[in-house]
Amino acid sequence: MKNENIKHQTSNILYIITKSVWGGAGKYIFDLATCLSDKFIISVAAGGQGKLAQEIRKSHIPYYEIKSFQRRINILKELLAGFEVLFLLFKLKPDIIHVNSSKAGGIVGAAAWLYKLLTRRKPRLIFTAHGWAFLEDRPKWQLDLIKFLSKLTALFYDKIICVSEFDRQIGIKNKIAPSYKLVTVHNGIDVSKLIFLPKEKARKKILLTTNCQLPTANCQLPITKTIGTIAEWTRNKGLIYLLEAFEKLQISNILPLTLILIGSGENPDKEKIYNFIKKHNLKNVYLHQWIPNAASYLKAFDIFVLPSVKEGFPYVILEAMAAEIPIIASKVGGIPEMLSKESEFTGILIPPKNSQILTEKIIYLLNHPHKAKKMAQTARKKVEKEFALEKMIRETKNIYFSDLPAKTSQKIKFEKRT
Repeated sequence: MKNENIKHQTSNILYIITKSVWGGAGKYIFDLATCLSDKFIISVAAGGQGKLAQEIRKSHIPYYEIKSFQRRINILKELLAGFEVLFLLFKLKPDIIHVNSSKAGGIVGAAAWLYKLLTRRKPRLIFTAHGWAFLEDRPKWQLDLIKFLSKLTALFYDKIICVSEFDRQIGIKNKIAPSYKLVTVHNGIDVSKLIFLPKEKARKKILLTTNCQLPTANCQLPITKTIGTIAEWTRNKGLIYLLEAFEKLQISNILPLTLILIGSGENPDKEKIYNFIKKHNLKNVYLHQWIPNAASYLKAFDIFVLPSVKEGFPYVILEAMAAEIPIIASKVGGIPEMLSKESEFTGILIPPKNSQILTEKIIYLLNHPHKAKKMAQTARKKVEKEFALEKMIRETKNIYFSDLPAKTSQKIKFEKRT
């Protein structure tokens, strides 16, 4: 036991991601890095100087910028990024390299292979799939190419962490890697550290201290019921279907309603959202660029909606569960594992790309407030019990230091989805 503890104390862990933005994968890295920094030597590397870089430095953890990392495909930049990573490996001599984005997965995997060849060191390589990119809404040829590249990337890694059992099964089905390499570790949060503003204070801060970004949206106060979401304004989040549902609700004139979208996006996705609101003259729609600690405003919503087309295991759903807000979300990725069908009072699952069903479910919750409240209370208990940050850290650490198992398939029960 002493030797094992010494090994853990002296282990050098390097986390790498393509961009230093504060998304789900960025939060995942931040949680792992900060929770393990008192026991291991931790470093983080990414492209840019975004919020993740800033938060990592605030936590007194070394941050290294990979200047050639970028999301767009550029062969020269990929080669330069590979050499930057290689030099960083020579400098840090990590025992564990944990990569967290598809593009970085391939570049770091190749650089680490060369590093092993040149040094005869054998760092353990871990890759976390935060939702497979080949499940996105893209042309078939792109999906086939991404799937092929995912298989090549998987060859470099000792273990591939899937943030949902759904993703693990998809990886096996598509032969991305042998089943013994793929393991499920759900994302987790520390509920005790979440601070939510009281409902009226959160709502007032959002609605009264800021102006609608679309003057033509004709925002008015007070509003009796609020529907909201926190999500990037990208195609994968399916926000157009939420806007379509909100238009149907306004036409039906059930109650005075407001819609709040907290997030950010780049053209053309952002323009599509703006243009839809203007074209359909939607009233009482608030768009807010990312605001600090956005989850603290969750209690401003009477209903939280995440109409995603593709997902991994979204932190925002866990946070909404902790805030005891009734949730409606698409039946994609790991969301059904969060809002299980076995207990329909933890959240309502809907098919993606279906604004009509989304409208019906919003009306149902508005008309059944007692059921909505019970559902939200049950969700809070579930997130505390099943999706604790401590559990995620413990299971991830076990993957770092456990010996590689025999090449046998893990038998995990998985519900087929229709």
